[in-house]
Amino acid sequence: MSVEEPLDVLSEADPDTERRLGAFPNPPLDDCPVVFLGFDGPRVIFAMPEGEIRIELASKIGTMLRTDIFACEAGQSFLTYWRDSDDKFQRDLATIWFNRQCRHAGKWDAGRVMRNLGVWPGGPGVTVLHRGNEVEFRGPDGQVVVKSVTEALKARSGPLYRLMPAAPEPGRACGPEVGRWLRDHMDAWSFEAVGEDGLTGADVICGWVGLALLGGVAPFRVHVLLHARPGSGKTTFLAFVHGLLSALAGEVMNSFTDAGFRKEISGMARPVVVDEAEGATGDGLPGAVELVLNTLRLMSTGEGASRKQHDVAQTAVGAVLLAAADPPKLDQALATRVAEVRMLRLRTGDDGGGAADGPPPRPRLSDTDLATAATRARGAAPGLLGRALGLAGRYREDVLAIKAALVDGGASPRNADLIAALAAGRRLILSDLALDEDQAAEEARIWGALLAERAEADGEVNAGQAALAHLLGWDSGLVHGGRRASIGELVEATLGGDPMSAKDHRGDLKEHGLRIDFDLSPDGRPGPWLLVANQHPGVERIFGRTRWKDHRRALGYLDDAGPDFATWAAPPLTFGIGRKSRSIAIPLTPWLEKPFRPRSGDRSEAIP
Repeated sequence: MSVEEPLDVLSEADPDTERRLGAFPNPPLDDCPVVFLGFDGPRVIFAMPEGEIRIELASKIGTMLRTDIFACEAGQSFLTYWRDSDDKFQRDLATIWFNRQCRHAGKWDAGRVMRNLGVWPGGPGVTVLHRGNEVEFRGPDGQVVVKSVTEALKARSGPLYRLMPAAPEPGRACGPEVGRWLRDHMDAWSFEAVGEDGLTGADVICGWVGLALLGGVAPFRVHVLLHARPGSGKTTFLAFVHGLLSALAGEVMNSFTDAGFRKEISGMARPVVVDEAEGATGDGLPGAVELVLNTLRLMSTGEGASRKQHDVAQTAVGAVLLAAADPPKLDQALATRVAEVRMLRLRTGDDGGGAADGPPPRPRLSDTDLATAATRARGAAPGLLGRALGLAGRYREDVLAIKAALVDGGASPRNADLIAALAAGRRLILSDLALDEDQAAEEARIWGALLAERAEADGEVNAGQAALAHLLGWDSGLVHGGRRASIGELVEATLGGDPMSAKDHRGDLKEHGLRIDFDLSPDGRPGPWLLVANQHPGVERIFGRTRWKDHRRALGYLDDAGPDFATWAAPPLTFGIGRKSRSIAIPLTPWLEKPFRPRSGDRSEAIP
């Protein structure tokens, strides 16, 4: 045995020798390096001296006391409370005391939130930075209190901070000159203009960087979807932005599954950068990015996206930057939580770039210049994080002031949340000055162009219209003219109003659980009608992995669009051999580009 290894001088006592210990030991809990968190049936929950949370069977604790739970130097010293008069260790009595303390801590709350790395809200005005092995509490007066994870776990209520590998720490808060440098450097890439006041997509990204550094402290976390054309320099731009976030963010993700993405962000409150966030392929099934969009929606507001795993609840909050050449289409729920930015092909004086309505051409940066900028961005990241933490309170005040100005100007609260978050994030990066009422109104005016885009994206489309659009856009599997036709194209072809030329696809539609009827509805309205089976494998494939799984109920919301859109319930009909089901009849006339004119051979297959 080497001299560095302590000798095991704490040998165990023989059975039934507890009397040698005298009175039952009850040492002060402050002397114990273990934190007792509770019990759940036969299991006990506690935190190791280093801060790791453990859930173990109470019956097995005795075998782990000396060699596992109290293996550290402070633990071995603490166990001497159970030395008997013969200097032997009374393991059973120590085990009873240990399990008793877990019982005294109370019933384990399986819903108690577990927090991993990132920036979290604390009490009123308090910002919490979990940096792996320590937790930093910043009060509204600027006072900073740093606790080890073990010390933070001693709080009897509230969130639990999980021990993680040590993460980069914030540096001394940088000044606005660093923010102006990073904003100016973003002009090395070409972004679509936002309005006529000089804003571009680079300002949106700049605002996103500011709010993303605040993790869960930002009251509204905005995501950004970057549409990057080929030749735009997307990869190098993401490397630059990620460098700015490197004091807090994980690595750039460019390949993932839905489950993998949720596991990566569980319990986190920090920025996420996703490259190659391409939309689904043409197989009709949602891709990995489509599947994570709902998680992104939940991350943007309130307590974030909650996930229950192994008797603990983990909440993911934060802002995500996704970039792709062909990104997914956003639904209405995401439109007011995601800002879409367009990155154009790099334009320089050498390649004839520089359109009259775009930014002037710039010299193309060399690989050396790009690498230097990314290195400088990483060097600035700790200071940027320190700046964000120090100005967290001012950021929240700016958001409220700008949102109020936007709402006063007629913006919807949902759109105002998104715009105010980005505008305040940009101010956090670029300015040390507090925001007054007039300046808030000016910010609202400047960002008005992006607000108009948000208002258009937030157009009122009820669930029935969205579900029907999804149905009609579904890949039918039939090839026409060298490409695969959608179900909507089959419907139009059957009705004689499609470039595919008039063709009866009613047999093909039945394979998807659909029929077309030309007769009058029970209330006397003429067809044509699209009948969607209530139960059919084809319909389940179309809606099974969407938010319209109950498609019958979702399509029923078409009734809210007015009498011309009202649906009705059709009697049981056959949808292919051996398939019989009731269905919902949807009027097709309001959706056809050309008025429907029945052909002489048209007749109903559906209603007797």
